[in-house]
Amino acid sequence: MTNLLFPLLLCHFIADFMLQTNKMASVKKEAFSNHKIKILMQHIALHFSLYFIAIFVYYYWFDRTTSFWLLLAMIIGISITHFFIDLAKAPTEKLFRDSNIVRLFMYIADQILHIAIIYVATCLVLNSQMPFSPSLYDKFSILSSLIILLVYFVGYLIPYILEVLMPGFNTEKKIIAVTKLDGKIILTKNQETPAVSNKELKAGRYIGGLERLLLLIFMVLQIYSAIPIIIGLKTLARFKELENNRSFAEYYLIGNFLSMIFGVLIALLFDYVLYL
Repeated sequence: MTNLLFPLLLCHFIADFMLQTNKMASVKKEAFSNHKIKILMQHIALHFSLYFIAIFVYYYWFDRTTSFWLLLAMIIGISITHFFIDLAKAPTEKLFRDSNIVRLFMYIADQILHIAIIYVATCLVLNSQMPFSPSLYDKFSILSSLIILLVYFVGYLIPYILEVLMPGFNTEKKIIAVTKLDGKIILTKNQETPAVSNKELKAGRYIGGLERLLLLIFMVLQIYSAIPIIIGLKTLARFKELENNRSFAEYYLIGNFLSMIFGVLIALLFDYVLYL
């Protein structure tokens, strides 16, 4: 028997990580406005569309005994709660003074809340339990979800952790020259600017995601001797920065170790589910 929980979770992860644009993600941090409501509605519509596909497949291929309208009402409820959780994220962070530790906690708590709501909804509507022997469809949903968590969730989680462990590393103080219309120049001192651009951070997330994906493949295939090659190639690409900048070397090593730890843990879970 297929458990609808796993396809719904997969749909949630696809919509929240793979298909969520930077605009959708950044608007959650903004104050309440019509623009924020509009973008969040687009985000929720994306979730609802994927949930609808999941219940359609479930109803027509696996379970005709459950009312389709009941399943539809369930995903409407999940989508509405998702909207209000995302809407409350910025005010909650502001309430707790929006520190690094608060942003880290909110990032994790946000996903835990969404997952818990999907779990409770499926339990109430379908009275479903975690199967000891998941079906092939369940396995596909679980393994796909783990890959998305490995590549995307961990990729965003690590910078939050690094901000807590090494606060202010990604900001540097520069003297910015501003020329006025009358020709006078005013120097603004100690202006904080990002030490690493958004483009570089995005590239780093892609590299880290590919690194963890390769780690997963090597562990599943039991090619353990190839794992040091990943570390070696990444270190070689950053050799000059590691040699000349001690602070960056510490930041890089902590981030790399965190990436490897999360990669190994998820790879072990992936391997366990694969052979259930």
